[in-house]
Amino acid sequence: MENDAETSAIDSIMEQIGNSGRYQTSFNFKFNLILPILAAMPYVNLIISLATPDHWCHVPGRENTNYTLEEWKNLTLPRELDSRGILTYSKCKRFVTMDNPENLTTCDHGWDYDQTWYEKTAPMQNNWVCDDEMIPADTIAVGFAGEVIGTFITGYVADNYGRKPMFFICLTTVILGRVMSTFTSQWVLAFLLFSLVASLSSTILIQGPLVIAMEISRPEDRALIGMVVCFSWNMGLSIIPFLMWWLRDWVPFLLASTLPCGIYFFSQKWIIESPRWLASKGKITRCIKELRNVAKANKTELPSDIEEVLIKYCQENSQGKHQSIFALFSSPRLTKNTILLLLSWCIVLQIYIFLIINVSNLDGNPFLNYLFQALAELPGYALAKVISDRYGRRYASFLGFFMTFLSSIPVIFLINDPSMTLAVNALCVFMKFSLALSYFTVNLQALEIYPTCIRQTGSAIGIIFASSLGTLVPYIINLGVSVNATLPYLIYMFCALLGAVFCIFLPETLSHQLPETLSDARVFGKDQNIFGKQKHRNNNNNINDGSDKPLKS
Repeated sequence: MENDAETSAIDSIMEQIGNSGRYQTSFNFKFNLILPILAAMPYVNLIISLATPDHWCHVPGRENTNYTLEEWKNLTLPRELDSRGILTYSKCKRFVTMDNPENLTTCDHGWDYDQTWYEKTAPMQNNWVCDDEMIPADTIAVGFAGEVIGTFITGYVADNYGRKPMFFICLTTVILGRVMSTFTSQWVLAFLLFSLVASLSSTILIQGPLVIAMEISRPEDRALIGMVVCFSWNMGLSIIPFLMWWLRDWVPFLLASTLPCGIYFFSQKWIIESPRWLASKGKITRCIKELRNVAKANKTELPSDIEEVLIKYCQENSQGKHQSIFALFSSPRLTKNTILLLLSWCIVLQIYIFLIINVSNLDGNPFLNYLFQALAELPGYALAKVISDRYGRRYASFLGFFMTFLSSIPVIFLINDPSMTLAVNALCVFMKFSLALSYFTVNLQALEIYPTCIRQTGSAIGIIFASSLGTLVPYIINLGVSVNATLPYLIYMFCALLGAVFCIFLPETLSHQLPETLSDARVFGKDQNIFGKQKHRNNNNNINDGSDKPLKS
């Protein structure tokens, strides 16, 4: 890799002051263990609040009879085939009169809802069913659009103005958007607007602290830090269904699962700006100040020549200042790596989001279904960490995608059979386990392949593309509800197969130093073959394939 001297200079400073000491332990506990638990809740709490339970037209008069609910529905509601080919009561039509079953009308007296699991959700409160049934899907789609806008902005802010200010911007928008959503559901446009505001940063609230941790820690600790974040995120996902099960009302649930994030408004003294980022931007004085904080906590001393070393580093790496997203496509090799990472991000998040949203469409207890899928991620992350550290990141990612592909095949044949509910739910849990391998690894690769000067932007652009396609997920799910239940699984089965192919062509990052500059990133993976092994060198000990040269503007 080019510029090894400069890379070693920064890493050498971190080694001297401690890159696996007390400071790193404390920082990871606060921001990579506790924060993801709290941040995971506002990421998914609105999705749970938008659940639409079984519903049917309200027909007044039953209170004056001794009919059971089933008898009353049989007298007042027509039957029709659902998307699984099962004959069920109509959700949107009723008989005009009980003695004339030929004439039908709409639900002019409103709807009744199955309250077995929910006392009140946003669709139940506002009757977002039948003609308005797409409002929940539109809300989720608008949320993904917010992620696109917000990730683009905050990624740029993080790489050009710092990881620390970006973190507090994210915290503000998430809390403001979710809290205001609870007061505006009766006004659909306002509700959509605040859903967008909350989503501006919901997916990247934990990215800033995670990147800082990666940049101040040993290379061999990076996978462990990533696994801790994934475990903590998963803990938040596991807690939240019990919170809704207990409260049963979407308004107190949304507030209770969002407001705890507010404690991090008081974390100004806990979080530092990344010294590696400050050095890449030429901010020597601030860099030394932050390094001194790390050294003090680790009970070490700064090198006596640290200022000279950092000044020389900045002079020789001036390209790190104010890079745009177009720098990700500044050479053939970096372009290839960027495109493959984008495609991998899109696929893994598409399937991940599908499994989360689609829980409410599975039979059985929705909270337990959600919990089992969340818990399935834990062994997936653990296995991903072991495989990625022992055999390589690419092997872990390929295995995850391929197992997701295989496990989706039987679901296609079983989903329409009501007697196979447990089997379908179990297969969905296994799909979540398999996907956790790829989710963990793709996130790790994005942090390791991009250089310091555009690392946050590189991670952000992946989320931008994935979130852009994520707007399609609720509509694909709706195809399964209104047309044919197998369609979403068919679509994502082929997506998983494509993901397995794409990850093969990414460079292996196991045990490699993080690229510091664009020059490093342009040659990263240059000396690897398709299996991630070192290529045989020629007599000049160099491989000149032209892929390290910058592209013309």
